Amino acid sequence: MRNYIRLILLAAVILLSVTALIAQTKDIVYLKNGSVIKGMILEMIPEKTIKIQTADGNIFVYNMSEVEKISKEVAPSISEPKPAVERPSKEGQRSYESQRDYQGQSTSEGAGAKFNIYGGVSLPLGDFAKKWGEGDDKGLGAAKIGWSAGVQFVTGGTVGFIIEGNYSQNKLDFPTSYTTMAGKYEWVGWSSILALAGIKLGTDNATGSNFFVAPLVGALFGTSPKIDFTPAGASTSISWMPSGTGTAVAYGGALQILFGEHISISAKYIASKPKFKTTIDGKDSESDPQNITFLLVSLGLAF
Repeated sequence: MRNYIRLILLAAVILLSVTALIAQTKDIVYLKNGSVIKGMILEMIPEKTIKIQTADGNIFVYNMSEVEKISKEVAPSISEPKPAVERPSKEGQRSYESQRDYQGQSTSEGAGAKFNIYGGVSLPLGDFAKKWGEGDDKGLGAAKIGWSAGVQFVTGGTVGFIIEGNYSQNKLDFPTSYTTMAGKYEWVGWSSILALAGIKLGTDNATGSNFFVAPLVGALFGTSPKIDFTPAGASTSISWMPSGTGTAVAYGGALQILFGEHISISAKYIASKPKFKTTIDGKDSESDPQNITFLLVSLGLAF
């Protein structure tokens, strides 16, 4: 019986000795840039990353391509890790306040939120592009290619929000069949202000290119064309077609690509049907719904 007790005591002493030796062992990571990190390796993914916790409680992650070699040393016992203090990150290195903070984190922080300034062309589509005088003019816009400019804010993440404002102008394709009277015709085309918002779905890489698609909805504030006519031999012009203003719901969708951190290309399809109010001889009148549909193709600068 005493022999069994002695064996048990001997085994316990050996176990405690081995445990103490392990507790006094430090992992050492030698980096190719000359840095030496001492602590305890928490995780190592072959050919990918290594995660090490230092004695002061900080956790660092390095790419294996940055590691020269890994070794161990026997040293005085390592004190219990203290709460980590956030340290400025270096190239290839990230710190966390605790191991729990590391869980679920990827090696990429994502592209983040972007503020975008853009400009491009406004291409009329459908009835908005059809000329007057080609049958029933109701709802036709006789609009030509124009220009657009705007600002946009997009949140980070693969799913996020997009908010933007846009101003566009489209020239008027004034038909020559309307110029039967001798004189001078002058006109101003369509103009539109858009306030849009939507939910984006796309990629969110920290480096390289990203893209997203987004359904959009908002409001269109538009101004209809104005045409003035000055009869031959006269010095005073008359309003042949007064300009009107209209507001309506606008909807559509966007496809946008971000190259690197700062260059973006986008295409947006927008449709709306406002009624334009005009004042003629002191009397207000309202037009039939006007089909306004265009494609905005833009080049932008993101921050």
